Formats: sequence, structure tokens, C-alpha cells
Amino acid sequence: MNQIFPQGEGNAAAGPKALPGGEGDVPQSLPSFLVARCGDPASWIYSDQKCDGVNNCGDCSDELSPVTTCPPCGPGWWRCPSTVFRYCGCIPRTLCRDHVQHCSDWSDEYSCPGP
Repeated sequence: MNQIFPQGEGNAAAGPKALPGGEGDVPQSLPSFLVARCGDPASWIYSDQKCDGVNNCGDCSDELSPVTTCPPCGPGWWRCPSTVFRYCGCIPRTLCRDHVQHCSDWSDEYSCPGP
């Protein structure tokens, strides 16, 4: 996750331009298709980090609606309400049936077929 720093705070060369509403913006040197906003307007990620199964924004907005619409979990993933901060709506199947709870409903231990 990258933080946005409005101009006037800290090193002006390191921070992008400020928006009229006082919020920052993504670096102007990057094409807009390469960046994606997080649910927190002060944070952004690279576009290829959206829908990758990892909580890159810190609030799961890069993985879950209404901010992002991601396809269902891929074949190497198990859909469940995750208890692991790193994951949002899916966990890697390699975490299934390892005698450690990774899903709040315990489906990773009792329903997931495993890797």
C-alpha cells in the first residue's frame, strides 16, 4: 500500500499534487491505468495488486466489493471469511487442513478439500 502525501507536508518533491478537497493524488508520473485507489482515499496500490487474493490496501478494498469487483477465487484458493489479515475473501488452499484456523467458520479445516 502506498500513502498519498498532499503538497506542503514534508518533502514537496516526494509528494504528489493535492486535490481541491485536501486529499492527495497518485504520482503524476504514473499512467492512471497502472494505479488503483483503496477504500482509504489516502492510499493507492498498483493495478496488478487488485484481485490477487492479498490484502494490499489494508482494508480489503482491493479484494472485496463495493470498491472492487473480483472474479471468484481461483483453483488454488478457498473462499471463506478469513481470519488472516493478509487475505480477504479467499485463502490459499495450502492453508487448508493444516490444523490451524484460517477461516472464521473453520471451513478451511472441515470443508476445504486441501491443496
